[in-house]
Amino acid sequence: MACLYLNGVIAEESAARLSTEDRGLLMGDGLFESIRAYGGRPFRLGAHLARLRASAEVFRLRVPASDEEIASAIGELTRRNECPEAYVRLTLTRGAAARGARLDVPREPTFVIHARPLTPYPEEQYRRGARLIVSRYRQSSASPLARHKTCNYLLYLLARQEALEGGANGAVLLNELGQATEEAFSNLFIVRAGRLATPPPHCGLLPGIARAAVIELAATLDLPCDERPIPAGELFEAEEMFTTNSLMEVMPVKALDKRPFAVAPGPVTARVMQAYRELVGTEC
Repeated sequence: MACLYLNGVIAEESAARLSTEDRGLLMGDGLFESIRAYGGRPFRLGAHLARLRASAEVFRLRVPASDEEIASAIGELTRRNECPEAYVRLTLTRGAAARGARLDVPREPTFVIHARPLTPYPEEQYRRGARLIVSRYRQSSASPLARHKTCNYLLYLLARQEALEGGANGAVLLNELGQATEEAFSNLFIVRAGRLATPPPHCGLLPGIARAAVIELAATLDLPCDERPIPAGELFEAEEMFTTNSLMEVMPVKALDKRPFAVAPGPVTARVMQAYRELVGTEC
């Protein structure tokens, strides 16, 4: 029987109980982190927890556990659930707080940790690349939610569903200025003239942990990497494109709408993919 961590206690999932008054359920009033564990070791856990705590401060939430306790719980869950290669999710909500349109710091927040066997992305996508569309839905660069991993994912789910119904694997969201922000569930990079480019957070996107790792790796690979606004038209002028998140790592893109890329993964993308895997091997 699978186990989870709930408010300081590790128990079987079937025995866990959440209040129907939990604000995460009623209002999406919460945050989460998705983390990949390799051999039972979560990749860049410290960065994930720093992001969670920074967002919690913005939304007046409270993480009711130390970093050490969280790391210990993840290790115990991957062991008990027999999933050293794991998808780990941390979920923090305001709990069964008083009703009303307020963001009071909760006395009893809800904090859940799941660790489940990783379902990898299809190997075929890594070999030949994913297919993306430009979504008709738009992200707002002024939205305070765009830069945080909140429990309200309806915009991204709409975009992903649009992609799936169009025969694609994912969808790129533009902002109100017609600039690229991110793929619905991952960050976006393009390659032009040997340079990487990725949109900056102020365009309206979540600054991902894997995204940060790729920016670091670019320096070690002598790859110039620019964080700058990318107009929608420039996406179709790119020589290569790839997306990143903590679960997929680095995913090449073979086509955007009806525009195929010459090769996927391209030579720059292939270098980044290999360097990322080596980084994981070193750190985990």
